[in-house]
Amino acid sequence: MSCHNGVGVGGSSFQKFGIFEEYWKHTGSPTIDEGRFAATQEPADKYVFKVPSLRNVAMTPPYFHDGSVATLPQAIRVMGKIQLGKMLNDQEVRNLTAFLNSLTGEQPTNFVSEPVLMPQAFSTSHAESN
Repeated sequence: MSCHNGVGVGGSSFQKFGIFEEYWKHTGSPTIDEGRFAATQEPADKYVFKVPSLRNVAMTPPYFHDGSVATLPQAIRVMGKIQLGKMLNDQEVRNLTAFLNSLTGEQPTNFVSEPVLMPQAFSTSHAESN
């Protein structure tokens, strides 16, 4: 499986978050977000999220779709456990942190990134009526 690939080192696919273990057991997420399933109601979309680009990831804490993990090393440990089924040792975490830090750079001035919003983001059910 290659989630973070291409020029953007990710950002162009959707993948299940929590392949080996349920993500919320390791992130401390206050609620369980079912990902794309909330919009599609397709069982295959349960816990599927857009894979973010790793470019400038060191500059974008907190991590994951709900901001439940504060630091990059902590996020790396969580990803090792839930996506790879591995407990990464301290040296592996340091190496991966150094690699991810190396992906930090200036954003091109002509770069435009459109947000990807779920259909319910456009709901007016909570809007106040005049």
